[in-house]
Amino acid sequence: MIIEVEGIDGVGKTSQCQLLKSWFEETLGQQAIIVKDLESTKLGRQIKDILVTDAPRSREVELFGFLCCKAHLFTEILEKEVEAGTHIICDRGVGSFLSYFEVMGFERAFLETVLAVALPRTYCPQTILFDADVSVTLHRNLSKSMPSKFDSMGSGFFERQRKIYLELASSKNWIVVSGEQSREAIHKSVIKIVEILLSS
Repeated sequence: MIIEVEGIDGVGKTSQCQLLKSWFEETLGQQAIIVKDLESTKLGRQIKDILVTDAPRSREVELFGFLCCKAHLFTEILEKEVEAGTHIICDRGVGSFLSYFEVMGFERAFLETVLAVALPRTYCPQTILFDADVSVTLHRNLSKSMPSKFDSMGSGFFERQRKIYLELASSKNWIVVSGEQSREAIHKSVIKIVEILLSS
């Protein structure tokens, strides 16, 4: 199973990914890993070192940097782990790519086309979207010890991104969970969703 965990910055994706991984391993006794486009491979980390800075670059350079990371992550890690029966938990995924770059001015049809080049047709994750008011997530971002440029895009950016996320969530492979609940309540909601997916 591949699960992509989505939502605007500060909604709690990373902590919920860690809780879900522990549940798979400790409750079900099944192997699970967490992956991130910009952190889970050496190439991804090298590209991240460039993308998180404020160095001038075009939006096209940023776009293809992310695409490179996605394609490399699949061929280096995801493909092998799926074949081995490992549950894959993606801390951000296709939704983040689409929502971020659509706010940056790209057409969704174009973004979906280039994604189809980077990822194979067999890549069909289940997406869980944590949705929360931007004012809530901005407050949480203030507590981060080392915020990146992506954490400080501003409320206008995140409002537009949230709107796109909710549009994407109309897909049958998306489920929306309130990100304004407590950490424990969100985790319980996620477990209920995953249990249904595993039994289907």
